[in-house]
Amino acid sequence: MKGGLYKYLIKNFTGKKGQAGFTLIELLVVVTILGVLAAIVTLSLVGLTTNAEAKACSQEYKTVQAALDAYMANNNKDTVAAGTGVSNMTAPIPLYNPAPSATSPTYIRNTPTQYAYTWNANGQIIGIVAASGGPAVPPGCTVSG
Repeated sequence: MKGGLYKYLIKNFTGKKGQAGFTLIELLVVVTILGVLAAIVTLSLVGLTTNAEAKACSQEYKTVQAALDAYMANNNKDTVAAGTGVSNMTAPIPLYNPAPSATSPTYIRNTPTQYAYTWNANGQIIGIVAASGGPAVPPGCTVSG
């Protein structure tokens, strides 16, 4: 059975006219299928980045709220001056200190933050706005209760 497999492959994998390879129609079908799959993947990734920006904004908001709460607890305050924190988080309430000490700690790890925050006298953040020179607040990033 010399050459049996080779003869079988030649017989079954050649074109109708005896030539090996793919026809133009076959190539067009494969390219079309790959294009559709690429479009589906691309559209799904676009939604992921928008969702990720909103989640990052929400996480930063929670971090700043925790820092404000820690500031109030550390300084034995029930109320604070209502105001807007600038993105470097130093005024009017110093949540970030580049050289922390026992008497002047830092309450937030990173500065500057991407957004600026507004809080009431009870220390509750009531608004998020774009910081000077920073990105716009993404849709879906809201202050929660």
